[in-house]
Amino acid sequence: MKNISYPFILVAATLFIACQQDQPFSSSNANHGLTLLTTTNPGWQYQNMRVYPIVADAAALEGQGGVQHLTTLAEAMRMPGFRITELKQFGREREWYNGLTVQNKTQDTIYLMSGEVVTGGNQDRILAHDEVLPPASVKNVEVFCVEKGRSSYYDEAAPAVEKQIAAFNGYFSVASPQVRQAVQRTGSQTDVWEAVDKVMAANDAQSNTHTYAGLNIENDKKAVRDAYQQHFASQFADVPNMVGMVVVCGDEVLGVDIFGHPDLFQRQIAALLHGYVTAAATRPGQTATAPVAGIFSKVAAAAKPGAITSAGVGNFSRYGAWVHLYSK
Repeated sequence: MKNISYPFILVAATLFIACQQDQPFSSSNANHGLTLLTTTNPGWQYQNMRVYPIVADAAALEGQGGVQHLTTLAEAMRMPGFRITELKQFGREREWYNGLTVQNKTQDTIYLMSGEVVTGGNQDRILAHDEVLPPASVKNVEVFCVEKGRSSYYDEAAPAVEKQIAAFNGYFSVASPQVRQAVQRTGSQTDVWEAVDKVMAANDAQSNTHTYAGLNIENDKKAVRDAYQQHFASQFADVPNMVGMVVVCGDEVLGVDIFGHPDLFQRQIAALLHGYVTAAATRPGQTATAPVAGIFSKVAAAAKPGAITSAGVGNFSRYGAWVHLYSK
C-alpha cells in the first residue's frame, strides 16, 4: 500500500554534490535546495536535444517521503480497482467530452499529471490539471480531447458492459510541450486540436481519427524518435537525488519539470522524455545552446506550497507541500 503521510516540509539548504564532476549552477537558498547541473556530459545530449538535471539536497527532501509513495497514472492503469470512464454526472450537467470520471478503489494515492494522455473511451484525452486521488475515492477531472475524429467507443468487439461505461484502458505518455502549452496556457479545445494537428503533421503520424496516439504509427520519423528515447533511457539513473530537468532544443528551452521526490521523478521520466523527444526530433539538428539559468531560477523559486506562483510557472501543491513544478 502507498498511503501518504502528510504534511510534507521543504527546508531550503545548500546542495552537496555527490558526483564531483557535476558542477551546480546555483545552490542558493532562493532555489529551495534545488540545483541545476551544467557540466558537459555526453550522455545528457543527443543530436539537438540537451537535458540539464536538477537535483535536490538532503534537507530539501526531509519530510518528502510521502511523495515517493505516490502511484503514477501509468502504474494505476494496470491496477485492479482503478478505472477511468467517460463522465458520470454527479449533480450539475456538463459537456461529456470535457470531463472524465476517475474511480480509485485501491489503497494507493494516485497522482495524475497535467499533460498525460489516456486512450480509449469515446475519444482519447489529455488531463488538464495535476490531481491527487486518495484511496477509495471517485472524482470527475477536467480533460481535453486529443482525438477529434471519434466520438463513440473505440472497440466494437468489446463486451456490452465495457461499452456502457466507456472505459479507458491505455496510458500513452506525457504530451509534447506544444500540446501541453495549449492545455495549460490557453485552456481552449480548439487550440489543443490545432497543436495536436501540428505535432502529427511534423511526425508524419496522421490517422483517420486525428489522435495524438497516432505517434505509434511505424515510420521513419518514429524510428528517429525511438533513437532519442533509447539514448536518454538510462542516462540519469545514477544522478543522485535527481528530481527534475530543464530540456533544451537548439536555442529554445522546451520546458522544465521538477517533482517533490527523486523516486516519483524516475517513474515519470520515460513518459516526460517521450513528449520532449516528439518536439526535438522534428526540429533542425543544431547544437543545444539555449540559456537555462534564468528559467531554472524562476521555477525553482516556486518550490513552496501554493497555487500558480508567477506567469508561466505552475506549482501543484497538496497537503502543505509542492509535488510538481513546471514551465512550458
